[in-house]
Amino acid sequence: MRTRRHPLSGALYDVDPDGLVHVTLDGVEGVFRPDGSWVRGELTHADPELCQWLAGPQLPPSLALLPKDLPTSTTKDG
Repeated sequence: MRTRRHPLSGALYDVDPDGLVHVTLDGVEGVFRPDGSWVRGELTHADPELCQWLAGPQLPPSLALLPKDLPTSTTKDG
C-alpha cells in the first residue's frame, strides 16, 4: 500500500488494493475515493489533493521518472 502522513494535519493516508484511501486522524477513521469524496467512516473529510496524488492514476514504473532525469532538448536557436 502507498502510505503518507499529511504534512499539516498529521493524518495518515493509506491506499488499499481496491484504490480507496483510508485516513486516520486522532483515532478516527474514514474511507475516501481517489477524488477525496467520502465513502464511509466517522472521519468525513480528507485532503482531495493528497487522495488524488496517492490513489489516482499512476505512471507505469518504466515511465515514473523525475523531471531531472528526463533528456534535455538539443535543438539550437537560430
